[in-house]
Order: sequence, then C-alpha cells, then structure tokens
Amino acid sequence: MTSNDDFSEDLLIEILSRLPVKSLMRYKFVCRFWCALIKSPRFVSRHIINYNDDNTRLVVEKVPGYDEGPPYVLFHDETLVDLSNDERFEPPTRHDHELLGNCNGLFCLHDKNSNRISIWNLATREFRALPKWKGEIPRHKWVYQLNFGFELDSSSNDYKIIFILNVTDDNTRKDSVSTEVILYTLSTDSWRYLKANELSDYSFLGGQQSENTYLDRICYWIAWRYNNCQEILSFHMRDEAFHVIKCPDNSYFPNPILGVYDNSLHFLDFDRSESCFEKWVMKEGSWTKQLSVGPILGVLRALEFWKNGSFFIESNTNQLLLYDPNTRVLRDVGLGTDGLFLHRYKESLISTEWEDWVVDFFDIPIPWHILGVYQTDFDSS
Repeated sequence: MTSNDDFSEDLLIEILSRLPVKSLMRYKFVCRFWCALIKSPRFVSRHIINYNDDNTRLVVEKVPGYDEGPPYVLFHDETLVDLSNDERFEPPTRHDHELLGNCNGLFCLHDKNSNRISIWNLATREFRALPKWKGEIPRHKWVYQLNFGFELDSSSNDYKIIFILNVTDDNTRKDSVSTEVILYTLSTDSWRYLKANELSDYSFLGGQQSENTYLDRICYWIAWRYNNCQEILSFHMRDEAFHVIKCPDNSYFPNPILGVYDNSLHFLDFDRSESCFEKWVMKEGSWTKQLSVGPILGVLRALEFWKNGSFFIESNTNQLLLYDPNTRVLRDVGLGTDGLFLHRYKESLISTEWEDWVVDFFDIPIPWHILGVYQTDFDSS
C-alpha cells in the first residue's frame, strides 16, 4: 500500500468513526475492504474515541410489574427533551434478566433463573455468556451485599472482573459477616479467589441505582466501616490491591454518589436537612468543593451523574428531575422513578467474540474498559 493509500485509509477511518453503529453495520456490506476495516480493532478503538464522547444516551430499566411491554427503553434524544424518540427492547433470551450496568456499549446481564452472567452489545446485538463460578459459600449463608468491577489491566493486557461479596447467615452480628473477593480473567476464562482481609470491616453501598465508577483502570465504591466511618475504596487492576480514599472533609454523607466528569472523580451528596446539594472534585489527590446548590425544595435524593456535570434527582413525588449546574436549570424529565433504574449508555462496535480480536486489540495503546458484573447465587458442587 502506498503512502497515499495510507492517507486515504486514515481519512476514511476518521470520517466513518464518527457515525452511529447502525449506519456502520450497513456500511460493512459496501465492499470487503470496508467490512474488514469496520471490524478491525484499530477502527473499533477510533470509534470509541470519536463517536462516544458526546453521544451518551439514557437507558431506563423498568422493574416487572410497574409497566407493561419490554423492560428496557433507550431514549435516542441525548438532550432528553423529546422522550417520544425511544426504542424499547427485550433481553437476548426469554429469561428474567436484570441489567447490572454497562460500559463502552456492553451491558452486563444477570439471568435470574440460571444465575448466569452475560455480556451483551445492545447496538450490534452480540451476546456472550460467561462461565459460571463454582462458589464455596456454605448453604446456610447468603450474599446480602455485592459490588463488582470490570476493567482492562493494561500491564498484562487482560480483562479482569472483580466481585466483592458480603456474606452472612441469619444472624446480624458483625462476627457473622465475612467478605469474599473473586476475580475473573479473560485470558484464562476462569475465576480465582483474591485475598482481601482489609475488607472485613467494610460494608458497601451499591445496587443498580448507583452503578460503580471507573477511571483510568481503577474501580471505586463508596463504603462504610462497621464503626460508621464512611470512606471510598478503590481497586487497582494492575496490582490487584485495594486502597482507601477519605471522603470530602472526612465527613459522613447520607446520600452520596460517585461519578466521572472531565476525566476527574466527582462526589455528590444531598443534605436533606438543608435541602442542598454539594459536589466535590478530586484534584491531585485531594477533594475540592466545586458546587453548592440550594435550597431546592421537594427533592428526595441524587440518583446518577449525567453529562457535562449535570445529574439526575428524584423528587419527593417520585419524578425524575435533571439539574444542570452550568445553566442552574432544574427541569422535569417527564418520567416517574417508581420501579426505574437509570443507565448511562454509549454505543460501540466492541465484539463479544473475544477470541477473534482481543489479542490484536490489546496491542493498541488506547485505554478503554468494560462494565463489571456480579452473581447472586453460587453452586458449591
């Protein structure tokens, strides 16, 4: 290939990588060259950078019984002004699923019937079930709290999924609680235990309404010790170690959420007694208060970060609100929050057929990550 051909291919990649996945799926049939190009790791990486930065969409998961029809709704209008432009969809199998979260276009699904975990690309409709972990938790105990993370370990060019499980029996005493940590690696397609004795004094915030936070191949969770000391735990995929970050002002916050904006970690809390929101940003290892808003009456809690520093709020009448700190505008999105879970979604071309492309993809020095998963039942047989 000549230098002119190289230039033409680079230009073609820059143009096509700014298009939505739906268009690119059609363009694969233009010719063999375009098909190979669009499927190549180089193009997939470029598409993540060029298309996804400003194209976050909202996916809403509806709990069965609250609404008829498909349980998942994708709103195509990124401003959330026109909610009529939506797409409702079913999970790839007929079983009872829940979305554990998503990252870079890949949703993590939990099959409640088989307790299998799957990865699903909503845009391309590709689907892959992960191997089931054979747990060793005694039958008389159960998992009452769990958190997860899924990231790329750039040092070994391998995916790792971490599961943090708080296990207890029917007794609520502290000495009846234990913490188990297991790690899945893509290269071996297997699970292993991870020693984490430092987690024995922690309980975790979590659940679908507060998805875990990822930044630079580090997973973050808000947690508290059993002495009511609140902290932020991070897990570094490279050294497979946990680290502790103090919360802003070393204070306790009743309704905090974490998020990432402008490549920085953000911390948001709603003080019900003052009806005020306060937001901090992590800069050079320390917290700096960036925003204080209020009083805002009729608010129940903060739900999730959105785009450009804005965040979703639940009103005390169970309506979904969106506050933009740049314009200082609070508006009603037009959705009720009963039985609703929110997911930020960025579509991508990332394939779930790992074996076909993952080695080549790792050769590209572009950081990227996928969402983590957890499992709620274990088979010791």
